[in-house]
Amino acid sequence: MDTNCRRVIYAFPHAGATTAIYRPWLNDLMTTKSAILQPVAIPGRGHLAKEPEIHDLDSLVERLASDIWADFQQKQAQGMTEWITFGHSFGGVLSLAVGQALMKNHGISPLFGVVSSSVPPHRQPEDERHEWTDEQLIQKTKEDQGTPEAILNEPALIKPIIRQLRSDYRIRSQFPQFGNIQVNYPLVLISATHDIHVTLADMEAWKNYTSGNTSLIHIGGDHFAMYQHWDVIKKILLSKAI
Repeated sequence: MDTNCRRVIYAFPHAGATTAIYRPWLNDLMTTKSAILQPVAIPGRGHLAKEPEIHDLDSLVERLASDIWADFQQKQAQGMTEWITFGHSFGGVLSLAVGQALMKNHGISPLFGVVSSSVPPHRQPEDERHEWTDEQLIQKTKEDQGTPEAILNEPALIKPIIRQLRSDYRIRSQFPQFGNIQVNYPLVLISATHDIHVTLADMEAWKNYTSGNTSLIHIGGDHFAMYQHWDVIKKILLSKAI
């Protein structure tokens, strides 16, 4: 680790994804001396694949908060002094729930949080997609256009993604119980102009979840547009203050 780095960015993946989704960002930030991107690993996938999946939202939040607390303590010993969170879609809700848990359990808060294309808990519709068949979930994944066609057409590659997606939908069905989340740090809200899943009103509603300031950034594109706007996202993540 470059000891000149001072900021850790804890990035929460979207539903069905692993920490690998942030590898291009991680590699790019390695060329800077201003931040370290730390994708948040979810038990049961990626390098935590041997661990059992956690299907209870409260338990998952507590586990992720504990992991981040332990990681940031290590990074503080290496010279890191501040941290922020980033979460896209499913990961946006998780990032705030974990942020609140870190406040309550350890008395720490990020400098600010970034929430991208995410429906806040109180606006989440009833979700039973964890009960869908594999074929239905594959079709939904194709329609979302967030997974390369080569993966969708390869059974050995799509199978673990569908398993992860089903697990995340089970967690997502519990999101409405977190409608009273309240954090004390600023939020940057990223809204995509042609997102058919998350409206501008959804993104603006996040202001009710923090006592801090909020700012809204518009980007062009669909639900996964933020992956095509790394220049904009990078500028936000490296901002000194919001």
